[in-house]
Amino acid sequence: MPQASQPLPDPEGHHVLKLAASGSVQQSLANFVFGAASAVWPTTGIGLEWLGGDLRCEQWVADSPVRFGHGERWHWSRNDDLLMVAMQAEDFGDPAETTARFYRELIATVRSAGYPHLLRIWNYLPDINGGSGDNERYRRFCIGRGQALAEAGLEDQRMCAATAIGTLDDRFRLFALAGRSPGQSVENPRQVSSWDYPPAYGPRSPAFARATGMTLPDGRVALLVSGTASVVGHATAHPGDVLAQTDEAVSNLAALLQEAADDLERAGLASFGSESAARVYVRHAEHWPVVYERLREHWPGLPLAGFHGDICRRDLLMEIEAWHCA
Repeated sequence: MPQASQPLPDPEGHHVLKLAASGSVQQSLANFVFGAASAVWPTTGIGLEWLGGDLRCEQWVADSPVRFGHGERWHWSRNDDLLMVAMQAEDFGDPAETTARFYRELIATVRSAGYPHLLRIWNYLPDINGGSGDNERYRRFCIGRGQALAEAGLEDQRMCAATAIGTLDDRFRLFALAGRSPGQSVENPRQVSSWDYPPAYGPRSPAFARATGMTLPDGRVALLVSGTASVVGHATAHPGDVLAQTDEAVSNLAALLQEAADDLERAGLASFGSESAARVYVRHAEHWPVVYERLREHWPGLPLAGFHGDICRRDLLMEIEAWHCA
């Protein structure tokens, strides 16, 4: 299997997320090449249409030799400290059943490999808003995820940062970063913690931290920021207005970064910098140009990638997640 040190496509949009100290051995745990897919791990796509921006590839670089392996439905890559897992299912079926099965398998995999602490999870699932009431597919997904996490003792504040976005195909994709050491969860003072959402949002609350902080081998602190949308308290703000929702999401991120800087005692986390990057998801592809322009006003130098994907609530039009380091 080729090593990740080989050249990657589209160098103009290639951004390195450094899990390694400068000058150390550098190999990739994963290369997310947007708008493309590969059967050769660790290069992969996320199954969403890339709409534009100046971020075309994320290379997650580690600081010791990386080993690779695979199972029936998953691939993994790991070094001394971190493990990246990719899983997928062609026939998603009932989201509660499939999600519970995947999460049980994920948790068993990271624990048996010696990386028991989940740090970041991405869920890309088909037709996330399909169905009605408590049969909506996202609510069923939350039921399955919650069951598996409860069995593993990982509910509430013990959960890590996460994203859940809807795809337009029939494939469920799950990516997870796990470590030998735990991260530190960070919550947003402007938002109710996901596990405390009222029953109006479904029979099982979502389960994710607003961000997870992790200390890197060279002493830097990385912040893995969950999908962040126009939610204040627990309610959607500005339904139907994509630019107002964009501004609200930016305000949420500003509050979250400041909270992380305080909680983790790292002042540099209070604002995005040279080692930051963001994925932006928009429900309607035609909204991307105006969302991109508005985000450029807020963050002139932040590398951005735009994707066409459904957000977990029908009245949310966009969402932002980020990698941040200081």
